[in-house]
Amino acid sequence: MNIADKLYAIEQIRLLKARYFRFVDTKQWDSLRAIFTDDATVFFAEAFDAPRPIDEGMTFIKDVLQTPVSIHSGFMPEIEIVDANHAKAIWAMTDQIYWLGSEGNPFGISQMTGAGHYHETYRRENDVWKIETLKLTRLRRLTIPLPSAN
Repeated sequence: MNIADKLYAIEQIRLLKARYFRFVDTKQWDSLRAIFTDDATVFFAEAFDAPRPIDEGMTFIKDVLQTPVSIHSGFMPEIEIVDANHAKAIWAMTDQIYWLGSEGNPFGISQMTGAGHYHETYRRENDVWKIETLKLTRLRRLTIPLPSAN
């Protein structure tokens, strides 16, 4: 690949990740699923003991994030184009999740703030970049419990 093609691929991957965050926070589940390859895997270290197939990961994401307001940010990407159809990246991330009460809240908390990294691989299919593997690792997670009912 020449430098222009590599830079174009990097920009396409940046846009892909921006869509990931927007689709998660706006709960556009079908659009979120569409940016992953059919054989994609996801690994959320706090929830899973090993990578899971994307459809199992989507069920987890929907179950956890359907009710709360979430704000995800990704920045400072380290994107490496491996070849014309494969790339990998590490993204620094933060997230803030706010539950309004106990309904739909599997954790019994009112807020969670976290920071860490997404480790991802990408594959280009039919000239479109998609997420092939996603692994989220956290450096810090702060939770605030639900207020006690008095």
